[in-house]
Amino acid sequence: MAEPVIVPVVLAGGSGTRLWPISRSSYPKHLVEILSDESLLQATIRRALAVASPEHVLTVGAAAQAFLIGRQLGEIDPVLKSGLVLEPSGRNTAAAIALAALIAVERGQGEAVLWVCPSDHLISDGRVLTGAVRAGALAAARGELVTFGIRPSRPETGYGYIRLGSADPELPSVLKVERFVEKPPREEAEAMLRQGGHVWNSGMFLFRADRLLAELGRFEPELVAAAEQAFRAGEREPAIVPAAAEWATVRSVPIDKAVMERSDRVVCVPCDPHWSDVGSWQAIWELMDQDAEGNAKAGDVLVCDAHNNLVRSERRLVALAGVSDLVVVETADAVLVADRQQSEQVKNLVGLLAAAGRREASLHASEVRPWGRLTALAGGTGFRVRELTVDPGARLSRQRHPERAEHWVIVAGQALVELGEEVRQLGPGAVVTVPAGMVHRLSNPNGGLLRLIEVALGSDLDDARTERLDPPEGGRA
Repeated sequence: MAEPVIVPVVLAGGSGTRLWPISRSSYPKHLVEILSDESLLQATIRRALAVASPEHVLTVGAAAQAFLIGRQLGEIDPVLKSGLVLEPSGRNTAAAIALAALIAVERGQGEAVLWVCPSDHLISDGRVLTGAVRAGALAAARGELVTFGIRPSRPETGYGYIRLGSADPELPSVLKVERFVEKPPREEAEAMLRQGGHVWNSGMFLFRADRLLAELGRFEPELVAAAEQAFRAGEREPAIVPAAAEWATVRSVPIDKAVMERSDRVVCVPCDPHWSDVGSWQAIWELMDQDAEGNAKAGDVLVCDAHNNLVRSERRLVALAGVSDLVVVETADAVLVADRQQSEQVKNLVGLLAAAGRREASLHASEVRPWGRLTALAGGTGFRVRELTVDPGARLSRQRHPERAEHWVIVAGQALVELGEEVRQLGPGAVVTVPAGMVHRLSNPNGGLLRLIEVALGSDLDDARTERLDPPEGGRA
């Protein structure tokens, strides 16, 4: 059998609240560089490119994160942006996958095999996964719905399980799925581990686009009809966006409940690609290098007589003495201290923050913008201090602030500053005053980063009331 065409479908939604304060809804865990210099999304895209060309990759994400996702795709290959699919609202994985299948059919790829892979998982051995995908794709090309099972290493209660049946006589690495098991209590998980024949449900799938739509049509016909209506009424350029009103009517249900647990065509490829869903700080601790006392450290960290802690610092020294089994995570605007073995409780903590109306529940002090990065440093009545980092060749919009003045101190790099009709190029140590109401623009004309400190003074510091006379390239200033 010839190898089928594979269309990777990278699911880039979700909020990752269990990894607060690093992951927040405005900048969730799949976009964050947690364990390497690349984000989990970028690592997922690179795995997809091992089996498919960039023009075949579909990345389904939230419309509110369009710029952030597009920026990360463009850093790997600008062609990937042509497959960017943006959901106006989250409708769970069945809707996202149905949308991807509809796109594939419209592109003449109805018989292509969709490889659905979440972007917030960690795979340490990509070669093992690639081999499993190629084996599973042959079964998917015949019409089966393929899931990937991770061989369990412990009686994990936070994952769903799959009970395996007999092997396919033509494809011995492909096994029949006898049933799906919900997240079990510990006693049941221990029994399944002793018994064998059970694997963790990875959340990755392979199926032909047309077969998936047919199965969804059997079990969830209204979902398929609503998704198709939203897709037909939506946009195609510069990204694929279903119509918001129609999309909001699509039933929100995971693909497991919608199809996989109901179909008689489901098979499984067991594999061990050193997989983790990176779903808690406990999981991060297990994945990080540890010192002789079991401490996993990142950033400016000092420990004394401390054991089995995870300590991460972004902006200042974090020191631990005489404590064990803690998670301590420091960011510009929040510090988390939690029991490492109870770190899934962080999700409940984020719920309390959201209920209290705290911005820290969803927003970072540091924000990625089309031109670079902006970090809040301090603020109070009538003043605000921020750090701006402007990428090489980038520029902010022409704008003015009627109710506030700004003072910039150039720290590093070269700045091209436009104040009214005046244009100046300034270097480190230069100070610029932008009076209230003056039209201005800031650019970085050189090859290095431009870094400056901005002090804003005035009665109205709300960026929403800034008058933008033209946008920066790629989005808002």
